[in-house]
Amino acid sequence: MQQSNIGNPVDLKAGEISLPDYLPRKADGIFVDLSLFPVGGGFEQFIDRLFGAGAMFLGLDYRFLMGLLYDYDAILDAHGINAKVRLAEDVVAFPTARKALYKAVKVDAGYRRAEYFFEPVEIEVVTEAPVYGAPGADGVAPIVGSERKSELKPTSLDLDEFIADMWLKGVRYGIAIDAVASVIARRETVRMAVATQLDATEGCDAEIEEASPVLHRDNSPKILASGKADLRKFQNRFPQIEMGARLLKKKPRVLGKPGYKVNGAMVEPAIPNDIDLHALAGSGTRVEKQNGSEFILAAREGFLSLDVDNNHISVTEKIENKGGISVKTTGDLSLSGNEFIEHGEVQEGRSVEGKNMTFCADVYGNIVSRGGLILLESNLSNGSAKSYGGDVTSNGRAFNSIIEAWEGRVTVKYAESCLILGESVLVERAVNCEIIAETVQVVSAEGCGIAGKTVQIKSSTSCRGKETVISMVVPDLSILDTQIRQVHKAIADCKKIVAAKDQQLSLIKSDAEVAKFLALATSIKQGSVKLTEAHMDNWQKMVAKFAKASSAVDKLDAEKKEQQGREQAFQQELAYLLAAREKSGSGVRCEIGEVTGETLAHTMVVYNGLSEFHKLKADDIRTRLRAQGLPQERIFFNDEGNFDWRYGLPEIALPDQGV
Repeated sequence: MQQSNIGNPVDLKAGEISLPDYLPRKADGIFVDLSLFPVGGGFEQFIDRLFGAGAMFLGLDYRFLMGLLYDYDAILDAHGINAKVRLAEDVVAFPTARKALYKAVKVDAGYRRAEYFFEPVEIEVVTEAPVYGAPGADGVAPIVGSERKSELKPTSLDLDEFIADMWLKGVRYGIAIDAVASVIARRETVRMAVATQLDATEGCDAEIEEASPVLHRDNSPKILASGKADLRKFQNRFPQIEMGARLLKKKPRVLGKPGYKVNGAMVEPAIPNDIDLHALAGSGTRVEKQNGSEFILAAREGFLSLDVDNNHISVTEKIENKGGISVKTTGDLSLSGNEFIEHGEVQEGRSVEGKNMTFCADVYGNIVSRGGLILLESNLSNGSAKSYGGDVTSNGRAFNSIIEAWEGRVTVKYAESCLILGESVLVERAVNCEIIAETVQVVSAEGCGIAGKTVQIKSSTSCRGKETVISMVVPDLSILDTQIRQVHKAIADCKKIVAAKDQQLSLIKSDAEVAKFLALATSIKQGSVKLTEAHMDNWQKMVAKFAKASSAVDKLDAEKKEQQGREQAFQQELAYLLAAREKSGSGVRCEIGEVTGETLAHTMVVYNGLSEFHKLKADDIRTRLRAQGLPQERIFFNDEGNFDWRYGLPEIALPDQGV
C-alpha cells in the first residue's frame, strides 16, 4: 500500500503536499468542496505544483478533474454549489524509478493531438543475495556477507502515473482515459493518440422571429358571412396592426463554447453576429424589453410597411402599395385604413374601396371612396371613380369613365366621353361629356351635355356634329305654389272665424249687467278686488244668475284662441314656404364667355333639384342631358357670341287676407 504524501500544513515535511481548504480529506478519499472552490483561479496552479513536486493522485477521477479545470459550469449544473464531490483516493509519491518507464509523448505543432507508443516495460529490481563461505565440518557453508544484485523484471504502466507524467510533459487536456486504461491493462504494443483537441463549439447568430401572425398577407380567397368564398378578394392583403402589438422578437445570440488544445490552451469560438433592433425599427414602432426578450412593438394603430431598401419595419397610417391592383397581385380591395397610395396600375375590372386614395398610375378599374378624396395622378380609362361624401380630383386624362361625387367637389383636368356628377364640378377641358352639378365650371366645353343651377363656361363649341347643350335647372313651383295658396287660404279662414267669435262676444257683452258682471269677475280673478264674508253671499247669487252668459263667453274665448293659434302656425308655415320658394330660384345663372360653335341653352324644370338624377342610370342621364327642350324653354341657341342669363322667379298671385 502506497504511503500518503499529504502532510500537516503546520509541520510539513520534505516531499509532502498540503491540501487547500476546498480539498478536504476524508476517510474515503479527497473531496472537492464546490462552495469553496476558487472559481477565479488557483486550482490549476495547485495541480501543477502537486505533479511538479513528484506527487500524484491515486484513484483520480480524471473526468471530474477536467471539468473542474475547463468546464466548471457543467460541474455546478450536475452537482450544485453546496456539493462535496470525490476527486481521488489519496495523494502519493510518484517514484523516480517508475517515471523512467514513461517515454516521450509526440505532440503536433498545433497541440491538436498527442501520440504515445505503448510497449512492454521492465523495471530494475535490486535484491540482497547472501555470500557463503567455505563449508564447515558439518558441511554447511556459512553466510559470510551479502551482495546487491539488480535485474530487469517485466512490469506494467499505471493510469494515475500516466496522467501525472503527461501533465509534466505538457499534455494537460483531453486524454482518452478509457482507451489508455484499456491498452495499459492489456499491455498492448501500439502507437495511438492518447489526447486530442476539443474544438470550439460554434455559437448562434442573433435572429429575428415573427411575434405576430398578422405580419403575413393572406392571399387566400375572402370568406363571406354566408360561408362562400369571394374569388375576387383576398382574405387579408394589407395586415392592420393594433397599437402595442408585438411585431418582431429578437432571439439573442448564443455564444459558442470554447475548446481546448491538448496543452490546456483555450480555443476561442468565433463571436456570433448580433442584431440591433433599433436599426430595424422604423416610424410608428418602438423597441421594448418584455419578459426578458426584446421586441419591436407598434407605437400606433395602422398598417405594416416593410422597406426592403432601407431594411426598416414601420407602422404607417396609410397603406402604400407598389405592385398594382390585379387579379394576381391583390384581387379586389376593401380597405379599412384612412389613406391608401397605389403606385401601380389598376387592372380593368378590379375594384378598390377605401377612404382617402391616391393612384399614381393609370386606372382601368373602379374606385369607390367612403367620405374621402380620390386623387388620380395619371389616367382614368373605361373605369369609374365615385366618392360618397367626399371629393374626386383627376390630374391626368379621363376617358369613357364615370366620375361621381354628388356630395362633394369634382376637379378634372381633361375629360372625354365621361359622365361627371357632383355638387360642384370644375373641368379644364371637357370633350363630348355629360356633366351635372349644382355649380358647373368648364374652361372649354366641346359637344357636352351640361345641367346645373350655376353654369360658367369660358368657351363653348360643338364637337363631331354634337352641339353643346346646357340645361339650366329651374324649380318646379307648381306644388310649392299650391301649398302656399292652401296655407294662405287657411290663414284667411282662421281670421274669418276669429272675427265671427269677436262679433258673438260683443253681442253678449252689449248687455250692461252682463258686462258689469264679467268685468267684476275678471277683477276678482286677477286679485284686484277682494271679497269679504259679507259680500260672498251676493257674489254667489250673481254667479248663478249670469252662469249661462259666463259659460258662453268662456267657450267663445277658447275657440277664438284656438283659431288664433292655428293662424300663427299657418303664418310660420307660409313664411317657410315663401323662403323655400325664393331659395329654389336663387343663384340660377348661365354665363358663357365665348361661343365658337353650336350651343343651346334651355331651362329644365325639376321638382327635387338634382336629386332627381341620383338614381337614374348612366344611359338615362346622357339621354336626358342631350334633350333640347321645348321652344318656349330655350334661352340661347347660336354658334357665336356670348351669353349671360339669370333666372327670375315668377311672382305668385295671392288674394287679399283682409276680412
